[in-house]
Amino acid sequence: MQNKKTVWIVGGVIVAVVVVYLAVSGNVKLPTNNSGNAGVKGTQTPQGVVVAPGTSPVATSGQVVTQSGEPVKLNVQPMSPDAPQQSAPIAEKDVSSKALKISVSAQGFSPSQFTVKAGEPISFSVTSNDEQTHVFKFDDPSLSAIAVGIGPKETRVITFNAPKKGEYTFFCDVPGHRSRGEIGKMIVN
Repeated sequence: MQNKKTVWIVGGVIVAVVVVYLAVSGNVKLPTNNSGNAGVKGTQTPQGVVVAPGTSPVATSGQVVTQSGEPVKLNVQPMSPDAPQQSAPIAEKDVSSKALKISVSAQGFSPSQFTVKAGEPISFSVTSNDEQTHVFKFDDPSLSAIAVGIGPKETRVITFNAPKKGEYTFFCDVPGHRSRGEIGKMIVN
């Protein structure tokens, strides 16, 4: 058992040394505190950092991009190739600590209001805290591409760049849910 542990530790050190060497030699670009995706945690892909499997990457410029590297569009059909992509269902414990966590139930959204900075990449998870399906959407047509559908007790993640300054109402698009209070506001500064 001790030998296996030693092998894993040595292997990890070797991998870390190789990554640092490649980064220093310029063969691999790693996000730094001065890059647009600083603080974005996840898996590095050729297009950028993916915060959860299936979500759109955040390029080093800070722009959320499609799998082909083009900037995502926020005013297109949800789940179209140009729209920000949502993750498959994910365990809440696997959501990045940097992500904004939103939950929804018959009692409404929590938090029902949050603030983000214009242009910044934001990732948030939406979790159903009850036995119902919910669909997170924005009222504003400029954010029509942002739609997150979740089943009972399910969590999904989506990443996109915050729009221009303003207030944006979000709601659950399942018939009857908005009228019972499943509504909130994103404030963009």
